[in-house]
Amino acid sequence: MSPSVHWASLATSSPMGQQHYESKIQEAMRRLASDGWHFAGTTVASLRAEMNVDVRLPMRLVSRAPAGVAALAGRALYPRADLMHRFDLRVPPGRLPEVVTVHDLPPARFADEGSLPRFAIRSARRAAGVICPSRFAEEEIRQLCGVERIWVIPYGLSEEFRRPSPLAEAELAGLGVTGRYVVHAAGATTRKNLAALADAWRMLASRHPDVMLVLCGPPDRRRTDLFSALPRVAMPGRLPPLTVAGLMAGAAAVAVPSTYEGFGLPALEGMAAGAPVVAARAGALPEVCGEAARLVEPTGEGLAEGLDDVLSDPDEADRLAAPGRERAMAFDWATAARAHLQVYQEILGS
Repeated sequence: MSPSVHWASLATSSPMGQQHYESKIQEAMRRLASDGWHFAGTTVASLRAEMNVDVRLPMRLVSRAPAGVAALAGRALYPRADLMHRFDLRVPPGRLPEVVTVHDLPPARFADEGSLPRFAIRSARRAAGVICPSRFAEEEIRQLCGVERIWVIPYGLSEEFRRPSPLAEAELAGLGVTGRYVVHAAGATTRKNLAALADAWRMLASRHPDVMLVLCGPPDRRRTDLFSALPRVAMPGRLPPLTVAGLMAGAAAVAVPSTYEGFGLPALEGMAAGAPVVAARAGALPEVCGEAARLVEPTGEGLAEGLDDVLSDPDEADRLAAPGRERAMAFDWATAARAHLQVYQEILGS
């Protein structure tokens, strides 16, 4: 009889990197596993969420519940399966055995990243183990959760970013972009370090009057307040992945200034698109980028220096572009899916 695995995910109205991972890894596992496994899933959302989900919960009440109460709720929510895989610490735990994906733990480090439920840490410890995307994330989980059994499985690279074509001039114009440009594609919380990028742009704008800064991501007042008064900044909002890939493919540079990332998909995607990547020497970014990106201090001065070198020196840009693309191509969802299935087999066989 085929082993059964039940996936539990937290729905969100503004999908970001975590939700991208969930959809891609589940799709890859379904494709790879064929008839050898049986997969089912439950998406959970708050009572007020305006989206189609399987289960609605009073998330504030659930998040305050003791671990034992949350576990009882999880047992009632999810059908029986040989293995439970929770893709978010914020959804109630299920029946054992269980594996949990933890990308990183920003709520433990930053005040504007929400909070973890009361049951989260204990539920991670009681699980059969944790999957995370980097050695940096592994160390965070060991330190902050006390979890010992951890599997590091890097993300894959989506097809949209495998040798994308640059956007046509008319497409760029529709986004408010002309001439050469630098791209940033991410959110606007403190760890994304947009304040340092704004400082860097103040230093760079006069040195490179032919270059624009393009900021992609869900509308956010923090981003607007930081950049609306600066010259030659376009904020086209949230864009489809294929558009972001084309934008990166034509960019003079991709900037990833984050001070904390459990992986850092924008860096991988920028390298895959063939753009020189200037990334902060922080979090998992050095691990993901290796020597194929310009790693800088996560300050305005550090970012300005790195971007200035790439924008001013075509040889420096070329030195980064080819190795970056080669490195990025080694990351794929099929490899990640095989590693996930091996984790499932190891847990079920133990």
